[in-house]
Amino acid sequence: MAKFLARKVALTLLLILVCTVAITSFFTYSRLDSVLSSLVESRYGVQLYSVKHDVEARLGLGFPLRQLRSVQDAIDREKLSDSAILDIAVFDARGEILFDTDRGVIGTLVPAEWAKSAALGGALFSHDDDDARAVGLPLVNSLGEVTGGVTLRYPATYLDNELSPLIEALARQGLLLLGAAALVAVLGSYALFRPISHRLAAMEAMLEAPPEERFAALAADASLEERFEAFAAKTREAIDHMREASEDVGRLDRLG
Repeated sequence: MAKFLARKVALTLLLILVCTVAITSFFTYSRLDSVLSSLVESRYGVQLYSVKHDVEARLGLGFPLRQLRSVQDAIDREKLSDSAILDIAVFDARGEILFDTDRGVIGTLVPAEWAKSAALGGALFSHDDDDARAVGLPLVNSLGEVTGGVTLRYPATYLDNELSPLIEALARQGLLLLGAAALVAVLGSYALFRPISHRLAAMEAMLEAPPEERFAALAADASLEERFEAFAAKTREAIDHMREASEDVGRLDRLG
């Protein structure tokens, strides 16, 4: 048992270290994924604000949304500016797609939750759509009425593709740090507990040995006599202090 003490301590430290790194990595990745998701949505939201501003400027002139043919050119330009964009759609208050970079879906309806989110007005909204993620903004006329919305879809794997190189680099660095920490833990454990292990092993061997060998080993241990003399000296010193204390108490009683 004694000879495995350093190994057991090293394994325990390694287990604690691995668990700590695993938990820290999990929460770090979750936080990073959340932050980057927000950044990606904000990035595409900026492009949508450009389209929204262009459309609402024309709505302010009194043109109906359905007649704004220049909107098609505007969303086509935005899509060409980023190859990751799947499509950009402009729909009316009923959810009918009036303009889309994918002309094959013009005239169809957007998902109901998109139309509901746009009808609420306000800020940027987002939804998951099959293998894609969508962000959108409501379109408001000069009277403050929501007349529709504009949405932009990008691949659901976009963030994973962007994160992969970063995660791989962090994983390599983490493994190097974990390996270095593990090496330090193992070497430190052996360095600190090796003398203790040797001492415990010697004690176990002595206890398992026959009585005559045990007494011979005790007699051969030069440090044993030194420790006994030190113990005896401390004992005599304690007895002297107790005697002086007893005498002081006796004098106090006589004076009383």
